[in-house]
Amino acid sequence: MTALERQAAALNASGVNPAHVVRAALRRATRHWQLKPEFVPPRSDRTAKPASWRMRTTVAVDAEALTAIMAIEDPLDVCSKWSLIRGQLEPLVWQEIDKILAELTGARAQSEDPHAPDAANKTSDDG
Repeated sequence: MTALERQAAALNASGVNPAHVVRAALRRATRHWQLKPEFVPPRSDRTAKPASWRMRTTVAVDAEALTAIMAIEDPLDVCSKWSLIRGQLEPLVWQEIDKILAELTGARAQSEDPHAPDAANKTSDDG
């Protein structure tokens, strides 16, 4: 699992380790995700290159749904299970990365805005 190439610049500028963002996005994406019993081909979006951003994980899935996918797409059980489910999960992770990046951008903008509600409570070192 990794980010999309189009997300790389924002990840680098976020101030947070990109690998941590990818992990958080996966956690968020899988929180309510349920594998559907139909194969979804993986998208051909270009992914980010840094190997340090890539992560391997184990995801619990519904055995009946996976068996249904395997019966049609991999009856000889030669494909990796990831190749059979990634078309459903990867796009959700990429959406979560976008959401996290927006949250980080919003938080950074709020901390830089002198008129933000939290900024009014800060004290100055001038006095």
